[in-house]
Amino acid sequence: MKTPNPRSFSRILVLGHTINDMYSSMLSGLLPVLTVAFSLSYLLAGLIAMINNMTSSILQPFLGRWFDRTQAAWLLEAGLAVNCIGMSLVGFSSNYVILLFLVGTAGLGVAAFHPPAFSTVVRSSGKSKGGAMGIFLSGGNTGFFLGPIVAGGIVSAFGLPGTLLRLPIGLSIAMLLFKVRPRDHGIPTGSQPGRPANKRLVGLLATITAFRSIFITSSMTFLPLYLVAQGDTLIVATAVVSIWLGVGVVGQLGGGFISDRIGRRPVIVTSLLAGSAFFYGFLITTGLTSLLLLALSGLLLYASWSVIVVMSSEAAPSNVGAVSGLMLGFSVGIGGLAAVGFGAVADMIGLHSSLLLFIGFALAAALLALTLPKADSAVLPTKCG
Repeated sequence: MKTPNPRSFSRILVLGHTINDMYSSMLSGLLPVLTVAFSLSYLLAGLIAMINNMTSSILQPFLGRWFDRTQAAWLLEAGLAVNCIGMSLVGFSSNYVILLFLVGTAGLGVAAFHPPAFSTVVRSSGKSKGGAMGIFLSGGNTGFFLGPIVAGGIVSAFGLPGTLLRLPIGLSIAMLLFKVRPRDHGIPTGSQPGRPANKRLVGLLATITAFRSIFITSSMTFLPLYLVAQGDTLIVATAVVSIWLGVGVVGQLGGGFISDRIGRRPVIVTSLLAGSAFFYGFLITTGLTSLLLLALSGLLLYASWSVIVVMSSEAAPSNVGAVSGLMLGFSVGIGGLAAVGFGAVADMIGLHSSLLLFIGFALAAALLALTLPKADSAVLPTKCG
């Protein structure tokens, strides 16, 4: 029997991240159709996103901690398969409760997939952690880019039951991950098990992540509804959101590699400040100018994410699975709660005004980022934590 190649595993892991996050972001493209099909208010539409996001976030830090102790690499394949099954059956929901159950089940799959995947990247990337994380997260962003437009295309052509057509894709990639995953030592283990975490820095990064996620998740969830309300078709609306997420792929790659050269803090601060400004420009302009500003905002806003994840892993090198699970889980969980809050606000003041209001969270994240250590050496944990 041929021994699996670690390089092949790394490539398939990026592909697996693409497929996993594609299923997650399909919910954004499906939301306008589900809102009509179930006669939902913006609040109840936001609850769908919240359930999916909360289930993926609640267990993620705990699964990350458990993974750090057990190296249970099978969580990768199992998580992807569960996410795939849940989202593929969404179109067959006979009522709102079943719909919430299915999106919640898909979220549990996400919770299982990410901690071992992040841990693998951080612990096998050497000194170029920013670049390696940028490549890995670009796979996820590619999935986020594809998700809304794939969902819009499938539902436009086949109706909601067409979601089942996605089932073979996720299951095939999960089987491929299982086939190529090295069996000798599972996932690479940490090389510095005795170093304590810099808890203060991890807490600061978690807060920055929360504010950033409140803005980005709310925007991603409701942009299709906003564009449809502006007069665009579902296909156009989902395509625009996909473009926004797609240029984020370039941002992930660029942000990671640049941070390896100039430091983590400058990239995070610039990303959040400039990205917020361009998104504001999108909301107050029209036509091609508006779309260009939206694309630039995506490019910049997503450039900070790989850098934040790497910086948090550097602050807690002995608990990479747990801290990456915390960062992503916290991000997703707060974002899901924010989607409900955003929906409630939008019911009162409208989608356009709500988007303008929520830019403040991204600006708050940028201001907090100014307090991050200027030198990357200051990120390293100390005995006092």
